[in-house]
Amino acid sequence: MKKTTLFCLVLAVFLSGCSSSNANTSKNVQNTKSVQQSSNNQFIMAGKIEANQEANLTSKISAKVAEISVDVGSKVNQGDVIIKLDTQDLQAQVDKAQASVNTARANLANASNGSRPEQIEQQQGVLDSASQSYATAKKSYDRVQALVNSGAEAQQQLDLAKQQLASAEGQYKSAQAQLDMLKNGPTSSSIDVYKAQVNEAEAGLKIAQTSLSNATITAPISGVVNAKNINIGEIASPGATLVSISNSGALCVNAYAPLEIVNGLKEGQDVMIKVSEVPDKEFQGKITVINSKLNSQSTNILVKVSVIDPNLLLKPGMFAEVGLKK
Repeated sequence: MKKTTLFCLVLAVFLSGCSSSNANTSKNVQNTKSVQQSSNNQFIMAGKIEANQEANLTSKISAKVAEISVDVGSKVNQGDVIIKLDTQDLQAQVDKAQASVNTARANLANASNGSRPEQIEQQQGVLDSASQSYATAKKSYDRVQALVNSGAEAQQQLDLAKQQLASAEGQYKSAQAQLDMLKNGPTSSSIDVYKAQVNEAEAGLKIAQTSLSNATITAPISGVVNAKNINIGEIASPGATLVSISNSGALCVNAYAPLEIVNGLKEGQDVMIKVSEVPDKEFQGKITVINSKLNSQSTNILVKVSVIDPNLLLKPGMFAEVGLKK
């Protein structure tokens, strides 16, 4: 009786195990089918996620960095001041250029307003002095020439007297011309010269002011700082990237697809995107650009896809697959 009871118990346990194994196998098959059928999209392209808006901040002038208001990871808005350069030398250049403008404008005003009586009187005195010097030099020349003709003086003395006479004559004529200009007023050509000097000085001031304004570097876009290549006290060289900013809220995927696949695509077409870092979610996107040129290294064509990511789960650099909706 005991042997019969034990046999029945073993048989019941065996049958129970077989039933449980069959049930688990059936359940796994159903789950596999469910996973295979969960996605209705066909993924045909792949590429890296990139920021659709990126900006590399550079300096237009060479100057020492006085202030940096951001670091890697800092969020910035368009127009925020990112870097300030040392402006001591630049401000001195502006001040010097402004002084040149003031002088040029004053000269133009004086020329345009005519000569004052005291200026004419002063120049008349210069002319009288030059006239006396010329008369003295002429008498000296005549006396030396007479002596040379009589053989009492050498030709060398006559040459020296001749040079002195020519110099005195030049000073006299110059003084006479200056007096005539003061009496008659400036000519239109001289006014034009003064105006040109004003324009030149103002242009120099504008250049100096532009250099001063370039000492303040602002953010051209809103986004996040992803690179900082300069520190306070270092020299910012023109053209070198100082800070990089990317707008992670405007992402795209630059994918490459064979020509036969691209022929079935069109700009504005809705697509789906998935990334391995977010395995349980698919993101919506839209084809924005289909490049008409083939890749130089292959027969693939660039297809640019904008990404819709309201929760900011995606990051530049992630690898993404692009799929078509079935």
